[in-house]
Amino acid sequence: MAVACVLSLISSPSLLLPSPPPAPAVTRRSLLGLGAAAAFASPSAARAWCGEQVPSWAFYLKWDETAVPFKHEGVDAQLFLRIVGDRAREDKTAVPPVVVLGTPGLGYDYLENLEALTVSDRRVAEVVCAGTQRSAGEPLPASLLTQDACAAQLLAAVRALSAPKVHVVAHGLGAVAALRLLQAQPALVRSLTLISPYGGLADLRADAAQALVKGVESGRAAAAVPTVSGTALGSCVAEATGAAGGPLLGALLGSADAERLGGARLGARLDAVAGGPPVQLMSGGASDIVETSWEGLPSAVKRVIADKSGHLPFVEQRESFLLSLLEFLDEADGVETNRELKFGAALDTIKELSGS
Repeated sequence: MAVACVLSLISSPSLLLPSPPPAPAVTRRSLLGLGAAAAFASPSAARAWCGEQVPSWAFYLKWDETAVPFKHEGVDAQLFLRIVGDRAREDKTAVPPVVVLGTPGLGYDYLENLEALTVSDRRVAEVVCAGTQRSAGEPLPASLLTQDACAAQLLAAVRALSAPKVHVVAHGLGAVAALRLLQAQPALVRSLTLISPYGGLADLRADAAQALVKGVESGRAAAAVPTVSGTALGSCVAEATGAAGGPLLGALLGSADAERLGGARLGARLDAVAGGPPVQLMSGGASDIVETSWEGLPSAVKRVIADKSGHLPFVEQRESFLLSLLEFLDEADGVETNRELKFGAALDTIKELSGS
């Protein structure tokens, strides 16, 4: 039952950030705009988490989106934060929320499978950094198009959750900001999970680096989140890249002083915070765009390889990936959290969970 409930979590409503470009197809967001009744009447019209159908229980899931102010090098700006889950349940269970940072310069949408972690009563907050979307206003100063600025925004997002500690989950190029947060504010981090982390093009496989450069130069941000999942390409990946188009991704990839994480460098960074919170390193197999032959990792680092996945194991092996991540979070918290849905008692929901 526990596994079945976690697996059934891979569907949920989500909303784009304010003023996004038009989505390429009917999405969960436009469906929710019609109201829950319309959604129940025509579920086949919806695209849910990475192409899956929206189940009725998804409409019980609490969410909020807000602009969070931050200041970096004297410049005032805002990041966007999507928060999914119930603060009251989190407080009752006494577990920290999960803060998720994907590759800066992309929308949060491609990470939405991670919202399934709310089954454990933890809130999940997804960060979208300034400079992700194309803007018709004044261009952002160069100081905001850096990894230091991303780290400052991650810290602002953590503080916006008003929790003494958080679990941090970072994917791809977001790993650098997460590591900087851990180094600067170790007391705030309950655990750190890095998924296929890299700091620059030099950390990628040669062919993948070339493809990424060409993709970004031609305005195809999807090159940063390649997947073999057609449903993901048509839904969450399309939405994440459709919400992009700003200068941030290109600036980070083109930085002359990009912090490398390949080889022994990641191990050295983690050694520098030895004695801190537990760390988990997750990656795909041979088709991951990241060069995953890290050396000298501290023995305490938990290593998880999704060998049938590429750069998005939370899409391509989502069930096993999410269960591994939930187990790691529970171990860090010293608890055994819920694995069953608790979103009301509607008849449709009960039938869905029971399989009848």
